[in-house]
Amino acid sequence: MADLQRSFLSQLLGQEILNMGFLSFRDTFVRDRLRRKKVFIVLDDVDDSMPLEEWKELLHGQHRSFGAGSKVLMTSRDRQVLTNVVDETYEVERLSYEEALQLFSSKALKNWISTNDHRDLIEKIASHVQGNPLALIVLGSSLYGKSTEEWYSALNKLAQIPRIKNALRISYNGLDEEQQSIFLDIALFFRRFKQKQAIRILDGFYHRSVIFDISILIDKCLITTSHNMLEIHDLLQEMAFSIVRAESKFPGKRSRLCHLPDVIHVMEENKGTEEIKGISLDISKLSRQIHLKPGAFAMMDSLRFVKFYFGDFSKDNNDKLLLPPTGLEYLSNKMVYFHWDGFPSKSLPQSFCAQHLVELDLRRSKVEKLWTGVQDIGNLRNIVLFDSRYLIELPDLSKAKNLVCLNLGGCSSLTEVPSYLQHLDKLEELVLNGCNNLRSFPMLDSKVLRELAIDRCLDTTKCPTISQNMKRLELVETSLKEVPQSVTSKLEHLSLDGCSKMTKFPEISGDIETLYLDKIVITELPSSIQFPKKLNLLAIGGCSKLQSFPEITVPMKSLTWLNLSGTGIKEIPSSLFKHMISLVTLLLRGTLIKELPLSIKDMVCLRYLALDKTPIKVLPELPPSLRSLTTHDCASLETTVISINTIGSLWDVLNFANCFKLDHKPLIAAMHLKIQSGEEIKYGKIQMVLPGSEIPEWFGDKGIGSSLTIQLPSNCHQLKGIAFCLVFLLPLLSHDMHYASKLNFSKIYLECHVESKNGDSANDEDDESKYKLLQYNVYDKFSIFNSCDSDHMFLHYDLGFVYPFQKYSGKEVTFKFYNRMSNGKSHVIQKPCKLKSCGVYLHFDENIRANDTS
Repeated sequence: MADLQRSFLSQLLGQEILNMGFLSFRDTFVRDRLRRKKVFIVLDDVDDSMPLEEWKELLHGQHRSFGAGSKVLMTSRDRQVLTNVVDETYEVERLSYEEALQLFSSKALKNWISTNDHRDLIEKIASHVQGNPLALIVLGSSLYGKSTEEWYSALNKLAQIPRIKNALRISYNGLDEEQQSIFLDIALFFRRFKQKQAIRILDGFYHRSVIFDISILIDKCLITTSHNMLEIHDLLQEMAFSIVRAESKFPGKRSRLCHLPDVIHVMEENKGTEEIKGISLDISKLSRQIHLKPGAFAMMDSLRFVKFYFGDFSKDNNDKLLLPPTGLEYLSNKMVYFHWDGFPSKSLPQSFCAQHLVELDLRRSKVEKLWTGVQDIGNLRNIVLFDSRYLIELPDLSKAKNLVCLNLGGCSSLTEVPSYLQHLDKLEELVLNGCNNLRSFPMLDSKVLRELAIDRCLDTTKCPTISQNMKRLELVETSLKEVPQSVTSKLEHLSLDGCSKMTKFPEISGDIETLYLDKIVITELPSSIQFPKKLNLLAIGGCSKLQSFPEITVPMKSLTWLNLSGTGIKEIPSSLFKHMISLVTLLLRGTLIKELPLSIKDMVCLRYLALDKTPIKVLPELPPSLRSLTTHDCASLETTVISINTIGSLWDVLNFANCFKLDHKPLIAAMHLKIQSGEEIKYGKIQMVLPGSEIPEWFGDKGIGSSLTIQLPSNCHQLKGIAFCLVFLLPLLSHDMHYASKLNFSKIYLECHVESKNGDSANDEDDESKYKLLQYNVYDKFSIFNSCDSDHMFLHYDLGFVYPFQKYSGKEVTFKFYNRMSNGKSHVIQKPCKLKSCGVYLHFDENIRANDTS
């Protein structure tokens, strides 16, 4: 540090300072000279080996030693080093994606013209490096003039490039041995874990609190936190992988396993050793069934972490990782975290000791019982057995004095919840929804319970005692008759859906946020429903005996979602629209409402309005904010006041199916006017379903059946949009499909075929002189029209797919419409729609020039 000071002072104050012997920043002579200097100083890569006390004296207080306007900038890999030294601390942000692309391209390509392969690789590398300038510069420079094959090769070993590797290892090498171990745990196993959860498990690993060590890793920028989740840069994670790989050339002798081939090799071949401390495996990435032996974990005496999980729930992951009927013979007694989605055995090994277990997660498992007898499980915090449909009974958890969460949702074979749960005085979350065969439930008098969810337990006739900490309560389809007013004063979320014996609901107080009262038999709502300041969701759908909504006298600023569907309400008070100023979704399906107040047009936040199956006669002017309106099966609807602006701002289909009294001519005219106006169509399309069988006159080209061939005009470069009108007799779904299934749906597809150019070979099996121009999904989910029994029209205007037509002026084009049906799984049938007729309208814009078509 003395040499640094001397070098600094000599440069700043002149060479003569060298002849004056040793001087420091504290000397009066030095301070007087420095006060006359306006300086900008950069101290780069400061670490804890550099004492900064004298710099602190120079920078702080009323005796600052530099002239006015001076700036001192310090950079460090360790935030803690700068604490109490600098005025402000800034974290250097990564380069943006665009900046990263530009920097890398400037080094890797220089004056070269990039190919498609290059562009694809540049995007992959920029995404992988995540805006790290050093990695972008070093890698870009090293790949200049290389082949794309070499680029692909380099992408998989970025962290091994010497300059990058050395830079990354500096902070890691500055950790003590246990901190290095914690860093490797996080890099390989705990990325994107909730911070509190990861710390809780790591505490179990190291038998002490690791909060201080986590803060060190954060200060050194080795890990970060985002939305309370642990994160790590891809390159640092790669460095951690390489450190673990270097432990041994044999995967079974490494401390941590998460590379898919390594895990399969070790587990399938019983190659594990006592060196292994943790294993992570994404089951959904397995390409074949893996049959494990009973002794798969037999030699892993140090194993403390297992996570076998479904990373992709869209795949069928059942039975990909199998065990013999006898199950596992052994599991390490040092196990702290055991997570196995779809655990294929009936129980854990009989010899397993859960003394160190902190979390047990066997969701969707085949387990029937975890273990027999009483275990010392004082460290156990979380048990998740969600959707374990074969679970018959719980083990004795009376010694789980630190248990915080017990999730048994979907355990449909469970018939009883043990009474000792009421004595677990740290239990905060108890989930029992979906336990359809639950016959009894102990009355809880917990002072710490925050969340309780029960459904279909008919034995529950009395509301549990609500502690001051209770935030969420779900008592769905129980025999509850009433709830005390104290319930509404403490909760944030309350769900009493389907409590068919509840005839009265208490006055509401407190800060409740979501309230579900669907399908209960109340005849009135308390007037205090308007007072909770945080209430954002109110659902009372299916309350058929509820005939009126209370008068609203104060603004309900937080309410955004209101469901009144299926109630006996006949009239909506105008005060509702006046005071529900933030309402986004209003559901009135199946109510007895005949008219809406005119003030609905002033609801500036309303986006979704559902009026299906109501006796409404007139649809008034609606707010311009509306994005979705459903009015099918409104048999009494005669007129609508829907402006062209409303038609142009909806993202969903305007559905008037089975509205047979409706005069639809104004709607069709408004659609045509909106198309021709040239004004913005917010989502680039307009869709409408109406009763009727006559294609509007403004559709110039018409045909019988499901296909139509037209001659394109000579000015297709000015084509702006295309409209279709389809006349059909529903149901469109094939008769061999089961209408009762809610998973069935139908899509309408359009295929366009154009004349082949220069006699090219055809790709169309029906006509060898044409080839397929495009295939386009026009509309989804036609299953909502299953009840239609007369002709309907589907009108569709779209701006999105005109470009393929713009270069085929004068050509002959055939439009074909198909009905693609699905049962919600993998079964898909494609057939031509049973259309009576179809029409096409080409919309041109004379302002479009030939060179503007892109």
